[in-house]
Amino acid sequence: MNMYSIRNIRIPLAKEYDLEFTISKKLNIPKSAFTLQRILRQAYDFRKKRSPLFVITALIDFVDEAPVHPDLEIYLPSEEPIIKKIALSNHQPMIIGMGPAGLFCALAMVEKGLKPQLFDQGDAIEQRSIAVDQFWAGSGLDCDSNVQFGEGGAGAFSDGKLTCRSKDVTIEAVFDLLIKFGAPQEIAYEALPHLGTDGIRKVIIKIREYLISCGCEFHYRHKLQDLQLQNGKIKKVVINNVTYQPEVLVLAIGNSARETFRMLHAQNVAIEAKDFAVGFRIEHQQDFIDERMYGHKRWRDIVGPATYRAVDKRSGSYTFCMCPGGFVVAASSEEKSIVTNGMSYANRANIFCNSALVTTVSKSDFGADVLGGMLFQEAIEKKAFQKGYHAPIQNALDYIRSRKSNFIESNSYRPQCYTRNIEDLFSDSINSRLKSALQNIDSSIHGFSGNGVLIAPETRTSSPIRILRSIDARSSVSSESLFAIGEGAGYAGGIISSAADGYRTGALFYV
Repeated sequence: MNMYSIRNIRIPLAKEYDLEFTISKKLNIPKSAFTLQRILRQAYDFRKKRSPLFVITALIDFVDEAPVHPDLEIYLPSEEPIIKKIALSNHQPMIIGMGPAGLFCALAMVEKGLKPQLFDQGDAIEQRSIAVDQFWAGSGLDCDSNVQFGEGGAGAFSDGKLTCRSKDVTIEAVFDLLIKFGAPQEIAYEALPHLGTDGIRKVIIKIREYLISCGCEFHYRHKLQDLQLQNGKIKKVVINNVTYQPEVLVLAIGNSARETFRMLHAQNVAIEAKDFAVGFRIEHQQDFIDERMYGHKRWRDIVGPATYRAVDKRSGSYTFCMCPGGFVVAASSEEKSIVTNGMSYANRANIFCNSALVTTVSKSDFGADVLGGMLFQEAIEKKAFQKGYHAPIQNALDYIRSRKSNFIESNSYRPQCYTRNIEDLFSDSINSRLKSALQNIDSSIHGFSGNGVLIAPETRTSSPIRILRSIDARSSVSSESLFAIGEGAGYAGGIISSAADGYRTGALFYV
């Protein structure tokens, strides 16, 4: 019997609704004629702010023949392309990195009877969280275990967004696993699912416990120092001054793994520079964004604090990683450098919200060198370092008018801010693009600039390099036994896409 998807189910916004009744009315059939299997997607339509709607796509099947309706179609799950599987003689492949890509690579491997060893230069999430909180409170930076490095990856200190631009069987498998390890069922269908930093951390611990029960080994404070190839094979890997000769090595590094990028380049592993984006965080009062997006903040009780996404095509700029009810936090991983990021807890209850406002940079901005983008990031971050790990802050209108703000406005950044003209951090071209974006977004979200506070810089939007790999085998073009996955390898952009990339690679192997 065929399953059907029915889209464009529109229901007035309310805490409770009768989905089966609405489907029955839409198709003009009794509720007894079909069975509701599950919701595939649930989004919101706030174009008419006085009467907003849920917009739902659902999966159903019929007792008898399906009716004819333009919003009804046979549901055909996507299929993964067939890729040649790889037999291993050693059941303990090595994975470098315990972010989403590394953890989900391991989950796929244990399904095939493998017991991978996972290594990370940072700490387990419990110890890592303590160190990060101490850093935000004003203590020193640990360059090995911080917001960027350690179990869970950078996503463990974020809004915990679970959005992905595409849907396929691997993405569905990733969501199923997240739910298995404690995420709420709603993430499978919400248009903008999230777990918050606290929710992500709980899931990470359960994944670790499961992997250990399957025979996997977790090695914290273990740093990759060297990787040498010979005749297309891995000759040796050095971690914490110990030499290994793994049959297979999976690099699940994050986009901040600059020492590893340098080492790979020195060892002639094929990499290339790629575009990314830079800018700053823009912060508002959440009540202001609720009023602008919802028309009235009463809708927040039903759908949570408002979010937004803005694109300014003329300048190549856009908002990214919007954190409702969140915080701007220090995300540095290197001494004497400033990096900002957005983070929220599952309840998104803070009075502020923030988003990255960034513009795309390419070789015309950072040069033709393979590591040029990485060096470009570093230069901005070091230029921002002036008063310890305090971040530059400026009123958005002052930035547009090229004048330093006279005082530090109320904000959420931890540890602290200092006033500065943020123009100093960027080239004239980048400043021109970001100012244009602020002004153009203000025309659609009135007061966006006038009520906005900028905290800079935002530089770690994605990896500045890509580790080249074979399309068919997914291995590095430099070695058939080296596999690079996730955001640091340049093939993903967020928790879900990184996890899916790792899962696809882990599924290649068997014993």
